[in-house]
Amino acid sequence: MNEKKRIELTKLQGIIAVASFTSGVTIAAVCLFFIPPLGEIASSAVSIVSELLVLCGAILGVKASYDVKFRKFQAELDQMIENEKQPTT
Repeated sequence: MNEKKRIELTKLQGIIAVASFTSGVTIAAVCLFFIPPLGEIASSAVSIVSELLVLCGAILGVKASYDVKFRKFQAELDQMIENEKQPTT
């Protein structure tokens, strides 16, 4: 996979992570504390959905952060190798 596609994938993962985390927290806050259920719905069902969304956001967010830091570290190493290859006069 080329570098441009990796960057786009990392950005997409970051966006999905933020969206999942935000929707999980919003569902938990709204459904459990502010809106009484219209029918029979267990609070544990709403809770598990929100917890899974938060977990998904956390996992994707950590991966995206790791990818960015790894790419930055790789660029620094490549720069150091280039500097060592250049002859000093």
